[in-house]
Amino acid sequence: MEIKHIIMPYLGTPKDEDLLKTVCKLANSYKGKVTVVHVLEIPMNLPVDAEEVPGSIEANEMLDKAEEIGSAAGAKVDTELLQARDAGHAIVEEAISQGADLIIMEARQRQRLGMLTLGRTTDYVLKHAPMAVWISRYPALPAGE
Repeated sequence: MEIKHIIMPYLGTPKDEDLLKTVCKLANSYKGKVTVVHVLEIPMNLPVDAEEVPGSIEANEMLDKAEEIGSAAGAKVDTELLQARDAGHAIVEEAISQGADLIIMEARQRQRLGMLTLGRTTDYVLKHAPMAVWISRYPALPAGE
């Protein structure tokens, strides 16, 4: 598998920061690039292209930090702040439009009714992405966390 462009959904958590460092190493080994995306899910009472969206300042700061992490790792990291009704759909559409070879994302795994679930975003990406998807999984969080 040749990897020239990786899309990484990013929430700015310490786990995401660690994963981004690993993704940068992978991209460097293939002389590829990384696009870090953060999706602001827009509530139905606002237009999807609203200019003033709650969380956008924090999201931009988070993406600035992702660029710093990429720079420190010696990788070419671009960032995109997306606005959409559904994060999973936005991630897949961005990966397609950018011609990405691979999506690497953290599974925000939860335990519900004794069963492990990956969450709706991860589930959507796994079902609909036409390119390879790699999932990084950390230990499950108890229900409600």
